[in-house]
Amino acid sequence: MNNATSKKKEQTAQCLIKAVKESHGLLTLAAKRAGISYCTATRYVNEFPSVAKAVQEAREGMLDVAESKLYEAIDNKEAWAICFYLKTQGKQRGYTERQEVTGADGGAVKYEINVTDSDTKDRLGKLVGGSVLSNVSLQ
Repeated sequence: MNNATSKKKEQTAQCLIKAVKESHGLLTLAAKRAGISYCTATRYVNEFPSVAKAVQEAREGMLDVAESKLYEAIDNKEAWAICFYLKTQGKQRGYTERQEVTGADGGAVKYEINVTDSDTKDRLGKLVGGSVLSNVSLQ
């Protein structure tokens, strides 16, 4: 790559960095502002660490803004915000709509099935696969 091409790419990268900051890290909008295609912008993100860093910083900044608005809504006693916060940040205290069930010490759940006849054992084996039933004993 010659010096003129390299200089043009660096100028485009700097223009894209400025556009990324203005668009809060939204790459499609940044590409339009920089006068390049989305595909080219993506290539620049992968090729220039400075562009990738600008995208990450812009997105993190916007995330901070969004979180601060959420905290404002919580301070204003808005039920949706309180509920959302508890569901996402209070899981360890049981604030969730989905329960995760595990076995002892967070391991797999173990099931015990007592099979009383060989016909049932054969049918069960066909349903779940014979290797699962290696520990099944008839009583």
